[in-house]
Amino acid sequence: MLPEFRWVLIHLFTLGAITNSIVVWSQYFTEKLLELHIPDSQRGPQLLKIRILNAGIIVTLAGQLLSQAFAQHWIITSLGALLISGALLWHALSLAQQLLKAPPGQRYRGAIVAYVASASCLPFGALAGGFLAKELSNTGQERVVLAHVIINILGFVGFAALGSLTFLFGRVWHTAPSKDYTRFSVALMVPSLPIMVAGALFNQGYVAAAGLILYTFAWLLGIFSWARIVLEACQDPGDRINFAAASVATAPLWLLGSLIYLIIQTLSHPDTLFHLSPPTLALLIGFGAQLLFGVMSYLLPATMGGGEAAIRTGTYRVNVAGLFRWTLLNGGLLIWLSTENSWLRVCASLLSIGALVAFIPLLATAVKAQRGVITKKRTAAPLQERSHFNQITAGISLLALLIACFGGLNLDSSNSSTTINTPAPGELNDNTYAITISAGNLIFTPKIIEVPAGAILEVTLVNEDTMVHDLKFANGVRTGRVAPGEKATVTVGQITTDMEGWCTIAGHRAQGMVLNVRVQDPNTGAESAP
Repeated sequence: MLPEFRWVLIHLFTLGAITNSIVVWSQYFTEKLLELHIPDSQRGPQLLKIRILNAGIIVTLAGQLLSQAFAQHWIITSLGALLISGALLWHALSLAQQLLKAPPGQRYRGAIVAYVASASCLPFGALAGGFLAKELSNTGQERVVLAHVIINILGFVGFAALGSLTFLFGRVWHTAPSKDYTRFSVALMVPSLPIMVAGALFNQGYVAAAGLILYTFAWLLGIFSWARIVLEACQDPGDRINFAAASVATAPLWLLGSLIYLIIQTLSHPDTLFHLSPPTLALLIGFGAQLLFGVMSYLLPATMGGGEAAIRTGTYRVNVAGLFRWTLLNGGLLIWLSTENSWLRVCASLLSIGALVAFIPLLATAVKAQRGVITKKRTAAPLQERSHFNQITAGISLLALLIACFGGLNLDSSNSSTTINTPAPGELNDNTYAITISAGNLIFTPKIIEVPAGAILEVTLVNEDTMVHDLKFANGVRTGRVAPGEKATVTVGQITTDMEGWCTIAGHRAQGMVLNVRVQDPNTGAESAP
């Protein structure tokens, strides 16, 4: 099994796909929007910058892959983060220089400012990632994880997404451009980001919430503007509503939902932000991945060119079964996030991610078809007169059938044994209550530990899974990372109040790796293992 495979897969996508896309396309759009003409002879520095970026990505991934074999792996990871930071800082300065040199009057200068802000964020996010590779003590790891997500997703991806949608949203929907609120949105987002990060790092929930509210309002300016475009287009949809159009309209809604969730959580737990689990899946898949593949479904055929017929052919091919895929992507993700059934979660995740991955072979067929039209080796795709809304019905039917096969959302097959959700038996010896917890299939077994009031809890974590896990308690005690087949024992301390324990590996807590320690009713005796 690949070490740290979940971390590696997440960062292969975020660093490999999203970061490279933002760097390449932000440079492309900067030149187009500012009407710059850079000769190919001057592309050398741009290519070198991308090489440094990808070298940093490779080194970063290698560092984490060596985490089980090399105790000082964080040094390699931090070196990769340093290379990534250097490349993005160079990119930010380059974009800013092009903006300053461009003649005034271009309509979308605000989008370029957003690109500069985006590139300026990632060095700070990479710095946070370097600290995380070292594994900080106490609650530092969780607080820096939250800051890392804020900087990289809300900052780096958020600024780039806002800048691009400003001028792309209307084009993807084949309508008149929306009103440009980018200057106002960026002016609100720039101060909101350090406010959010400060709140996360210093465990100040109200401060973080203030930054989140400011950031949300900045996005709402754009969302309301784009909503008008969607409403106008829906009055006469024609063939305009395909995977690209539906995805760029839905992705900001996933961001908005994630922001509302974060605001509620920070206000509900203002002094314990380190307990907060960022909505990573919603942000990465619902917002980041959906927006990336949606925009690419429009941009790549348009950029390849070849005339109206060729572009129409490429667009048609890359958007095949578009609304069906869009339904599976978003509906599957909703089920994935909503269910406690581990097997239903797996099936829903396969549908959701599969709907995204289908873009890759479709793109290959689109390129081949578009080239065929350009070289006059094949006929162009016919004009499409309507959008295929029946595909949405088919997608909903498939998702409903999936839920029905598992008996609904909340029946958890992994918890069919009552011992998982009943108080765990342990051994009380000289006021020390010892118990063994197993980790497997992204759950702790048992999930509930009842400890006599005042007893000292000793926990042995046995990793029966195929991936690395750990266990951290609300009082700061943690096992450290436990490799598959290994075990670790920690003394949690004297138990006088209920507390929670969870796996700190990225995404595991959000997927249900949580247990509860309860103070036993003094009127009942301590349970002992038979």
